[in-house]
Amino acid sequence: MTLRFLCLHGWGTSVKILESQLDALMRELKRDNMADFYLVEGDLASEPGPGIEGFYEGPFYSYYKFPRSFEDSDDSMLEAYELLDEIIETEGPFDGVLGFSHGGTLASGWLMHHAATRPLEPSPVRCAVFLNSLPPFRMNPGEDPVVDEGLRDGCIQIPTVSVVGTKDFAYNYSMKLHQLCDPRKSQLVVHNKGHDIPNDPKHVNEMARAIRKMSVDALFF
Repeated sequence: MTLRFLCLHGWGTSVKILESQLDALMRELKRDNMADFYLVEGDLASEPGPGIEGFYEGPFYSYYKFPRSFEDSDDSMLEAYELLDEIIETEGPFDGVLGFSHGGTLASGWLMHHAATRPLEPSPVRCAVFLNSLPPFRMNPGEDPVVDEGLRDGCIQIPTVSVVGTKDFAYNYSMKLHQLCDPRKSQLVVHNKGHDIPNDPKHVNEMARAIRKMSVDALFF
């Protein structure tokens, strides 16, 4: 079975940058036709995200106003959820969603919003991969992120893989997102790097192994 993934980049990056970040993992998963990838670019012009400036050229994009402050409405984020719904309708179906950082925050929020507002409908995808991602949050400049209230542990009930870095500034938040996933269907891959997608053979193989297992679980979801 070939999984078709809808892929979402980080804050202040682009599809081109995500392709570079995912290159080693995509090559490994394409080696045996395990996965296919459809990358979607945000439509909101942005300054470069963390660790991007000086390494990649712009332009840079995000999917919604990010990060949300406590004064911001949810309008921009909800429009991003609608964008994903439209992509599913016009370019789908997709088996899974894969998001890095801001892209994973968008993906997790979208899945939880769908479950809360359309409880009688099936999930728009059957599995998800969160790479160094945070759950939906708000933060004021210079302060730590505050995860949205009311998010229940285990509420993301499709099979998932969470990839977290022990040296990542978002480590604790990535672990919180992992806790929001159903423990019976979730896997955790830990790497010893920062806010990036590992591209060394050891970690690529670990991520690919977890995604391959997830694909089997997704068959029965």
